[in-house]
Amino acid sequence: MSAASHTPTRVPRRLADLDTPATLVEVPRLAANLRRGVDVADRDGLALRPHAKTHKTVEIARRQLATGAAGLTVSKLDELDALRPAGATSYLLAYPLVSAVKTARLVELVAGTPARILAALDGPAGADALSAAATRAGITLEVLIEIDSGLGRCGVAPNVAADLAQMAASRPGLRIAGVFTHAGHAYSARDTTELARAAQQEVDAVRHAARDIRAAGIACEVVSVGSTPTFLTRADRRGVTETRPGNYALLDRTQVALGVATLDQCALSVLCTVVSTGPGRAVVDAGSKVFGLDRGGHGVSLIDGYGEDPERGATLSWLSEEHGVVSDPAGRFAPGDRLRFVPNHACVAANLTRQLYFVDGDAVLDTVAVAAAGGGR
Repeated sequence: MSAASHTPTRVPRRLADLDTPATLVEVPRLAANLRRGVDVADRDGLALRPHAKTHKTVEIARRQLATGAAGLTVSKLDELDALRPAGATSYLLAYPLVSAVKTARLVELVAGTPARILAALDGPAGADALSAAATRAGITLEVLIEIDSGLGRCGVAPNVAADLAQMAASRPGLRIAGVFTHAGHAYSARDTTELARAAQQEVDAVRHAARDIRAAGIACEVVSVGSTPTFLTRADRRGVTETRPGNYALLDRTQVALGVATLDQCALSVLCTVVSTGPGRAVVDAGSKVFGLDRGGHGVSLIDGYGEDPERGATLSWLSEEHGVVSDPAGRFAPGDRLRFVPNHACVAANLTRQLYFVDGDAVLDTVAVAAAGGGR
């Protein structure tokens, strides 16, 4: 039997039973985070459509829906396909599709599920590709115009959204359902003032775009914003209909650095074993292939190191692919010791593993498959 096909004979029941590295989700913290998300959305009068790219699991998606989420957001078609068993009635594919291969696959998924599926659109190429696929299939695709609210990635400026909406509405097989944005530039905020500014910018951008689209005689039902740090920052969200935070479910050191979470709210961690020690250092059995190399959002370094064990006072100073190095000048750690690190970016850590261990304290409750692990298509 190959190593890849080997199935352990012992079912892990306690943390001590787990081989490492093991990516853990603390269930009470997860539940509290999901409840907090619904409470914040309700406070602002918004539907909650969480971004499932954070966890990529059917189980957490089901918990989000059971807690009060109105639908799910996904980034890739693989995620949409893998997470359909969660049973959401509505999905937003928040990623532009421009190729015939992808639009044909989208049409197949739309035809194969009773759920409402909204597709992203941010330019003529996408409109042409989506229209061609919808026309061939004899269906109508609902699209949201993506608005750039400050990140400078995908999306159009608010003041040209109506032009794109008019062009897309003239294409057969397309219906404009609304607008959406992602305030990813919030991850570059250096203080609460900058964060609050980003939170208001995303709202102002979609309100502007929605107003102009409606003035052009096109309905704009959905007005959607999404970013965990802006979601957890107060703003005037009148005129917005839904919010799409993703990381709020698990949280991580980036959200702590931005001031919207604390370490004891972070639900995801990685259990590691010290495998070697040397002068001033301890080495654990997880590196960049487990934690990723993020030091903050979108290329901005906000954080020292790559993971933190708050109970043991240990920080991952640097990573290679299979090794994580902890500064240990006092020689506190010995081979065989276990450390449990909160990663900088929970979304990356979840994506880099095939399974999550649901835990409550020292008890291992369940093993959950990461249904859409990997880069995705």
